[in-house]
Amino acid sequence: MNPSPTRNLGLIVAFVLAASASAAWAQVGTLNSGNPDLDRQGVDAPIASHGGKAELLPGEPVTEADDPVNRLVNSETVDGLLLTITIDGANATLDSATLARVPKRLARADRDVQGDSVEVSGFVDGQEVSRTVVPDNVLNASEGEGLVRTTRRQIALALAADRPLDFVLVRAAATGVDVSLDVRSAYARICEADRGSPWCPRTAGARNTP
Repeated sequence: MNPSPTRNLGLIVAFVLAASASAAWAQVGTLNSGNPDLDRQGVDAPIASHGGKAELLPGEPVTEADDPVNRLVNSETVDGLLLTITIDGANATLDSATLARVPKRLARADRDVQGDSVEVSGFVDGQEVSRTVVPDNVLNASEGEGLVRTTRRQIALALAADRPLDFVLVRAAATGVDVSLDVRSAYARICEADRGSPWCPRTAGARNTP
């Protein structure tokens, strides 16, 4: 008995549907988005050619007081001077003095310094207003000789100062240093721009050593 035309049409439709399903399954199996969930769902991974838009939002002004960076800096630092001093025997000379915000932990006078130390005090109108202590690298390691004592060395330090200093007093017991150094040069640029600035030293007379 020959199959009826209706049955033949049904077989053809079933074959086409099966072939389409196989092709779709094969397409899903070839996706390689890197995301297993997308691959199983047959969803193409997004690429640049799909378009889209990136937009930068306008910045919002932040006051200095509200700026988190400013708040952190203000909490960890104080006004003061960064000083570089060369000590040679019983003498001391000022290499540089810079007005800056200095770290609180380095400007303290009660730092626990092991071994030799250098004490530096700041003065205004003859009165001591600040002090710090730093290690004195009077001992150096020398190849073939071990530790040797040196008379000439350079130290760097941070000294807190909430007002312009006239001079600093440097004391280093290791080599008998007791010298005052004029530091008004640290404020020279400010004074040139504005003589009325609170950071312009009020006095310009000779330094005084107590």
